[in-house]
Amino acid sequence: MFGQHAPVMPVEDTASLALRTADQLRTDIANLECSQEFLMQQINRLPTRADLGRATLGGMFCTAVLVLLVIAIFWPHGL
Repeated sequence: MFGQHAPVMPVEDTASLALRTADQLRTDIANLECSQEFLMQQINRLPTRADLGRATLGGMFCTAVLVLLVIAIFWPHGL
Protein backbone atom coordinates (compact mmCIF):
# COMPACT_ATOMS: atom_id res chain seq x y z
CA MET A 1 0.00 0.00 0.00
CA PHE A 2 2.70 2.50 0.93
CA GLY A 3 5.16 1.28 -1.65
CA GLN A 4 2.84 1.86 -4.63
CA HIS A 5 3.15 4.93 -6.80
CA ALA A 6 0.38 6.77 -8.59
CA PRO A 7 0.04 5.73 -12.22
CA VAL A 8 1.89 8.04 -14.61
CA MET A 9 0.01 9.35 -17.63
CA PRO A 10 1.52 8.29 -20.93
CA VAL A 11 2.98 11.06 -23.09
CA GLU A 12 0.23 10.65 -25.68
CA ASP A 13 -2.49 11.29 -23.08
CA THR A 14 -0.87 14.47 -21.79
CA ALA A 15 -0.51 15.76 -25.36
CA SER A 16 -4.17 15.04 -26.14
CA LEU A 17 -5.18 16.63 -22.82
CA ALA A 18 -3.24 19.76 -23.73
CA LEU A 19 -4.89 19.85 -27.16
CA ARG A 20 -8.36 19.43 -25.63
CA THR A 21 -7.67 22.20 -23.13
CA ALA A 22 -6.46 24.52 -25.90
CA ASP A 23 -9.53 23.68 -27.98
CA GLN A 24 -11.84 24.44 -25.06
CA LEU A 25 -10.04 27.74 -24.51
CA ARG A 26 -10.49 28.68 -28.17
CA THR A 27 -14.19 27.86 -27.94
CA ASP A 28 -14.57 29.96 -24.78
CA ILE A 29 -12.80 32.92 -26.37
CA ALA A 30 -14.99 32.67 -29.50
CA ASN A 31 -18.12 32.64 -27.33
CA LEU A 32 -16.92 35.71 -25.43
CA GLU A 33 -16.23 37.56 -28.68
CA CYS A 34 -19.75 36.77 -29.94
CA SER A 35 -21.23 38.03 -26.68
CA GLN A 36 -19.13 41.18 -26.86
CA GLU A 37 -20.27 41.89 -30.43
CA PHE A 38 -23.91 41.39 -29.42
CA LEU A 39 -23.54 43.79 -26.49
CA MET A 40 -21.83 46.39 -28.68
CA GLN A 41 -24.72 46.21 -31.16
CA GLN A 42 -27.23 46.68 -28.37
CA ILE A 43 -25.33 49.69 -26.97
CA ASN A 44 -25.13 51.27 -30.43
CA ARG A 45 -28.92 51.07 -30.67
CA LEU A 46 -29.42 53.20 -27.54
CA PRO A 47 -30.65 56.75 -28.19
CA THR A 48 -28.11 59.54 -28.01
CA ARG A 49 -28.41 62.68 -25.90
CA ALA A 50 -29.53 64.65 -28.96
CA ASP A 51 -32.27 62.09 -29.71
CA LEU A 52 -33.57 62.26 -26.14
CA GLY A 53 -33.53 66.08 -26.15
CA ARG A 54 -35.31 66.25 -29.50
CA ALA A 55 -38.01 63.83 -28.30
CA THR A 56 -38.50 65.78 -25.06
CA LEU A 57 -38.79 69.15 -26.78
CA GLY A 58 -41.13 67.66 -29.39
CA GLY A 59 -43.38 66.28 -26.65
CA MET A 60 -43.42 69.63 -24.83
CA PHE A 61 -44.27 71.50 -28.05
CA CYS A 62 -47.09 69.10 -28.95
CA THR A 63 -48.52 69.32 -25.44
CA ALA A 64 -48.48 73.13 -25.58
CA VAL A 65 -50.27 73.14 -28.95
CA LEU A 66 -52.93 70.69 -27.72
CA VAL A 67 -53.53 72.72 -24.55
CA LEU A 68 -53.96 75.91 -26.59
CA LEU A 69 -56.39 74.15 -28.96
CA VAL A 70 -58.46 72.81 -26.07
CA ILE A 71 -58.59 76.26 -24.50
CA ALA A 72 -59.56 77.86 -27.84
CA ILE A 73 -62.32 75.33 -28.45
CA PHE A 74 -63.85 75.06 -24.99
CA TRP A 75 -63.31 78.57 -23.63
CA PRO A 76 -66.62 80.41 -23.76
CA HIS A 77 -65.28 83.58 -25.41
CA GLY A 78 -62.40 82.05 -27.37
CA LEU A 79 -58.88 83.43 -27.04
